[in-house]
Amino acid sequence: MRKLFSLLIVLLLMTVACQKNEISNPEKDIAQVGKLSVDKQVFMNRFRMSKGFAEAKKFSIDDVVKFIDEYFVKNYLLVNKLLDQGIEEEKEMKEAMEQLKIRAMTGMNGPLYRQVIPANVEVSDQEIQELYDKSKYKVKIAYLRVSSKHLADSLYSALRRGANFGKIARKYSLDVQTFEHGGEVPNYIFPGSLDPEFEKAIFGLKKGQLSRPIYIAGWYNIVKILDKKPIEHRPLSEIKAQLKQRLLQYKLNQIRNNYIDSLFIKYEASFNKELYPLIKKAFVPIDRVGKLDVSAIPKEKLDEPLVTYKGGQFTLNSFVTIYNKSMASRRVPLRYDDEIENHVKTMVIGNLMYADGVARGLLNDEQFKSLYQRIRMQKLEREALKRLVNEQIKITDDELKAYYEQHKREWNNQNFETVKRFVRNRLMGERAREYKDQLAAQLRSEYDVLYNEPLIKEVVDSLNAMKKAARVRKF
Repeated sequence: MRKLFSLLIVLLLMTVACQKNEISNPEKDIAQVGKLSVDKQVFMNRFRMSKGFAEAKKFSIDDVVKFIDEYFVKNYLLVNKLLDQGIEEEKEMKEAMEQLKIRAMTGMNGPLYRQVIPANVEVSDQEIQELYDKSKYKVKIAYLRVSSKHLADSLYSALRRGANFGKIARKYSLDVQTFEHGGEVPNYIFPGSLDPEFEKAIFGLKKGQLSRPIYIAGWYNIVKILDKKPIEHRPLSEIKAQLKQRLLQYKLNQIRNNYIDSLFIKYEASFNKELYPLIKKAFVPIDRVGKLDVSAIPKEKLDEPLVTYKGGQFTLNSFVTIYNKSMASRRVPLRYDDEIENHVKTMVIGNLMYADGVARGLLNDEQFKSLYQRIRMQKLEREALKRLVNEQIKITDDELKAYYEQHKREWNNQNFETVKRFVRNRLMGERAREYKDQLAAQLRSEYDVLYNEPLIKEVVDSLNAMKKAARVRKF
């Protein structure tokens, strides 16, 4: 079998020798599948994370081509089929791709931040000295965070009248890291690590005191000082690097926040507050946050712009869709106008940043194009597996029971109904792999699969050099 596989590889590479010019970009594409190419660096990143890379002592051309076939060619054949079926012309997919473009443009390591955030932010010795001089106390706090001023004022009044802070935080706070602990932050807070307005409010308080609602970046925070201790005095020379890092991180955050705030002015963002009552009506509370019932909103209203800005708009439908699909930790209740507006601002930031990136000419930036193509392919691969494989497989209860009987020892003979979901997932996985292999084999007759022989040889040499270097270092 090994000899047969090697023979197939040789035949494939011989085919490549006659078709080398058909590889779109022979300098960077390790293979081509129909209209899609496998980027060398993408391959390397995935291969180096694989079990095969970790366990093997040496690699051959066979190993690399086998990996390309298993983890790229099969998926890319399915994606080619999906593209030919016109998936990218579907309205929902078009919207999803636009969101992926925003993500590629605005990520923390993306091209826009590279332009907006200075490569070198200076922290002066005087600034470090000033932070050192005011670093006299550290505080342990509990805090609660809400997204409405109306609610924050109401909770503050209740706390002033003697309401239990922990109970209020557990019921109302939207900070997912602390609400289960009554808002308590596990570590002490040192000066210079938080927003200056926040620190100004809390470091002036005594143990047991309560702050008024502090507004920071769309949130209203109420803080209770649980403990306050003098900071152990250490020479500046010992902690200078630590203080400098605190100041640097704060400055970077400020630059980012100021940039984001400026976009609302630069692009003249305006909010359609007439739609807010519809959002409140459609809001269904669930646990701490909730969902939006789209059926409660008139269809003709969904396509109306919730936010209008120079160069685009953000519709009510986009807001509903993103809200309902986002994790609970990224949602807020939608009971008051300011809660809605704060959350809309959070959602539309990406659109404004993308508009700014386009205005800066970053659609032609190589980093943007590379990031977008990578996450676009990930999306298309998932969709291809879902539509062309998983949705084609039907499993009856009789088949599930028969499979369970064959393997029930692996589930410790638990009752079938108890483990039915796990049985289905496992059988579905097996069927999906078989079906995918069969479908990919059929699609090879529809789409050319080309391997870049020179680049594959180069990759093999590079991988073996890495392994050799690792062995030398270990020795």
